[in-house]
Amino acid sequence: MPNICKTLAFEQAEIKFASSGASTFEGYASVFGVIDGDGDIMLPGAFSKVLGSQSRQVSMHFNHRTWEIPVGKWLQIEEDSKGLLVHSELTPGHAGAADLLAAMKHQTVGGLSVGFGATKDDYDRIATGRSFKSVSRLSEISICTNPANELATIASMKSLEGVTTIRDAEHWLRDAAGFSKTEAQAFIACIKSAVRSDSESGDDIAALVASISSFPSKLRT
Repeated sequence: MPNICKTLAFEQAEIKFASSGASTFEGYASVFGVIDGDGDIMLPGAFSKVLGSQSRQVSMHFNHRTWEIPVGKWLQIEEDSKGLLVHSELTPGHAGAADLLAAMKHQTVGGLSVGFGATKDDYDRIATGRSFKSVSRLSEISICTNPANELATIASMKSLEGVTTIRDAEHWLRDAAGFSKTEAQAFIACIKSAVRSDSESGDDIAALVASISSFPSKLRT
């Protein structure tokens, strides 16, 4: 199951601190009904299933650096009519958290990013991308530097079975490799260029899929 990251600018997240000196804040990690930079949309209730069934704690990190000590904790995570509302506290005595607090208040750090896992049953295809009606896992929520939809990470690779068109290949890169729509299109353009240099049939999907198939193994080297 790939890990998907969706990021909101602080203006959209409506970040509010409890007081000028406090390290507690609240805001929205995700909002419903808004088409993001990848062409995707989160529907109301998308997080309800996982919030009701997931037992593991959702961790707080900076820029999805899950290998580092968390910078704080999410005191409460809930859905309302607007989106995924979070109540949070940065860890007292944590040097990194103190630096992050200063950066947040100075607005040199700009957004919240929710990291979640989804299967094909969790979304429907729409003209612009995907419409998420649910998520299967809520991994972590990060405070992030740049509020852009470009933080997706490669967490898993799925089979290429069923990839028969260029559009299928783009969807595979987004679903299985965690690419954004822009990244997937750019990657395919590069592969098509390479295929074209070896063959007169630059749109040969078999050649394209063969090239993409080698991508996961290259990542492991």
